[in-house]
Amino acid sequence: MKNKKHSFEFKMAVVQSYLNNEGGYKALAKQYQINPSLITRWVNNYNEFGPDSLLKHMTKTTYTSEFKRSVLDYRQENLLSYKDTAHHFGIRNPSMIANWHRRLRDGGHAALEEKRRGRVKNMSHQSKKTSQPLNETEREELERLREELKMSELENIILKKLKALPTKPTKKKR
Repeated sequence: MKNKKHSFEFKMAVVQSYLNNEGGYKALAKQYQINPSLITRWVNNYNEFGPDSLLKHMTKTTYTSEFKRSVLDYRQENLLSYKDTAHHFGIRNPSMIANWHRRLRDGGHAALEEKRRGRVKNMSHQSKKTSQPLNETEREELERLREELKMSELENIILKKLKALPTKPTKKKR
């Protein structure tokens, strides 16, 4: 049941079953045929933000990079978990804060800037008109990278072939 949208009534029924001690996360997940992590999230959201947290939101909440930095700073200053930090700021998905933290650690403050969503348009024909020709070092670097990519692709093919070979030696017939 991947990517299935669940109704508010269904979520409430599952949460109420859990709160009425009709079963644990795993038992209810089996009964309702859903992932136990969904039940955990719904119960936590219900307990922290009330029944409205189980409603579908028609728009995605976007956060500024300044807000993201302030959330991460607050978390670090107060030594809080992602869950506690999310609760403090009213963020329904604590893993979002973990993603911000990872992006900040890996890419610096610029990585927290809003990213364009959706498919990137192919602008190769436009960029050829407006871009400047490559200088000699850029051209050499491009050639080197192309050669490196070709070698990696060949290595990948060889490794796949090796993996497909039988591991046990075969007996020769006499």
